[in-house]
Amino acid sequence: MMDERQLAAENDEHYRKARKLKAQPYVAKEDGDEGVVKMPHLGCYKPEGWEVSNKFFVDSSGFGSDSEPAMTLGRFLSHVKKGRGYCLLSAGQFQVYVHEFIREGGAA
Repeated sequence: MMDERQLAAENDEHYRKARKLKAQPYVAKEDGDEGVVKMPHLGCYKPEGWEVSNKFFVDSSGFGSDSEPAMTLGRFLSHVKKGRGYCLLSAGQFQVYVHEFIREGGAA
């Protein structure tokens, strides 16, 4: 199990790499796009031309239930919208925070 410092260091490293590469979020091809599970880990990096529209707390273990605070994958996928960008903001051992982006100016 990772401690808080290890998690912070790992997430900071993802931010630095994303900024250096000018990484972009995964763009959903359709509502509920299961390909979103391939989203990049960008940390708190905000890609140029995108603005954060939502944040999700999602179970990454596959063993979560609907009664827990973290969304199951199925519940998260029901929120995924075509044309919006998705990336990991931070990742813990069993849950992740996901940023949802829209294009700056509001176009999805």
